[in-house]
Amino acid sequence: MEGIELQAALREAEGFRGARVAKVHQVGEVVFLRLFSPPGALVIDPLDKAFHRTELRPPAPEHPPAFAALLRRHLRGKPLLSLEQAGFDRALRLRFPDVDLVVDFRPRRGNLFLLKGKALLGALAGGTPSPAEWGRDGDPLEGIGPGIRRALGARLGRSPTEEELRQFAEEILAERPRGYLYRTSRGTLASFFPRPELGNAEEEFPHYFQALDRVREELLFLGDARELVRGIRDAIRRKLRALEKIEGSLEEARRWEELKLKADLILTRLHDIPRGAREAEVGGFDGAPVVITLDPAVPPQEYAQRLYARARKLRRALEELPKRKGTLEEEIEELKEILRELEKRPYLAPYLEGELEALGVRPPRAGEAERKERARPREFRVGDFRVLVGRSARENERLVREAHPRDLWLHARGIPGAHVIVKCAGRAVPQEVLEEAARLAAWHSKARYDTKVAVTYTEVRHLRKPKGAPPGAFAVYKEQVIVVRPGEEDGPGN
Repeated sequence: MEGIELQAALREAEGFRGARVAKVHQVGEVVFLRLFSPPGALVIDPLDKAFHRTELRPPAPEHPPAFAALLRRHLRGKPLLSLEQAGFDRALRLRFPDVDLVVDFRPRRGNLFLLKGKALLGALAGGTPSPAEWGRDGDPLEGIGPGIRRALGARLGRSPTEEELRQFAEEILAERPRGYLYRTSRGTLASFFPRPELGNAEEEFPHYFQALDRVREELLFLGDARELVRGIRDAIRRKLRALEKIEGSLEEARRWEELKLKADLILTRLHDIPRGAREAEVGGFDGAPVVITLDPAVPPQEYAQRLYARARKLRRALEELPKRKGTLEEEIEELKEILRELEKRPYLAPYLEGELEALGVRPPRAGEAERKERARPREFRVGDFRVLVGRSARENERLVREAHPRDLWLHARGIPGAHVIVKCAGRAVPQEVLEEAARLAAWHSKARYDTKVAVTYTEVRHLRKPKGAPPGAFAVYKEQVIVVRPGEEDGPGN
């Protein structure tokens, strides 16, 4: 992020001033600060040099890395006193009662430092913090990098002057930041103002952080999705080869009448065919001479019977092959659609494994250690109820099988996503708990960014597992529907 972009993201995060830290998660080198009073979260990605408010909740490792553990010790329960940028430079300081969290995107590799006064308590990537001028207003010009410069140059049709750049920075910062998502040759790019030089925006959002979330989400889940994408592409190639074979078989099957006619002619002209001949010229049914090929090792009558058998087989194939061809074509299109979906929403990868297995995709098998880590579902506390959210198709399956028959089950209606279980064992679930569980189901689904999502809910006893259904797939025999806006609440109990 350039300094101007960081300024826009910081403005959206200002509402968390005074919020307390509920949790600290570290996924790879990406750090999440989850807050309460008010609820929300901030994400810091030193490698991709991004900081912003976030609604993402990726699976966190069961055992926190050393730096995350250090942050938990010093930040948990502490209020965020202030967020400040060093002018328009790419450096931020998050102030807490007795420590500062300094975000530095200025060097070639971004870093994160925890300071107590001037003493360094720890750094994400080692090293020591560089000096920064805190508390100054700064010149917007210093926050302009090559991206903003190109945007104005494209608008003007020439290289902009320094004064034009400064005015442009003030102009775009004067507007409330919105989110614009662009697909470029370098990957997905989020902007807080329109970028016509990048083409049409793929998506627009009310807030800048929502576009940034989409970019961060792709980066976070890309590893899992990439393996599945490879499996999908392999399956598509296999099915295309099978389709080619079917086309060849269809061409051959259309000859069944020709074979039957040849057999009829052999039996009709047996007296004209010498025994042991490789071919013979006989009179056709229309009176014209016809040369027919034969198998010299087989008597003509037996050879005709073999032709009849072959013709019957080809005729049956001619009836069956178009159905197989149609099924393959449908499966290929379905796989291509899932492929497009994964490229846009890689977070869906775990929930699609069961569906993809049914389409002949072999999902990557995690190692034993990774399976153990993923075996623990997300757990929330909503009121007096535990709410469990599956992380994958297999975990969805396990959640249902291990649930009490009277527990409440929720799922975004008709689309891939997580199973959500409210542990109630028949106890009445208040409306506010039901709505919050439904928002979690909507958030952890393909409809995450929709305005409204229909969520099915029922007791677990009303679910049935169809024979041969993929992992996580259940039939619902009695359901109710609630419509919610996707989202999740973060609080001290979550």
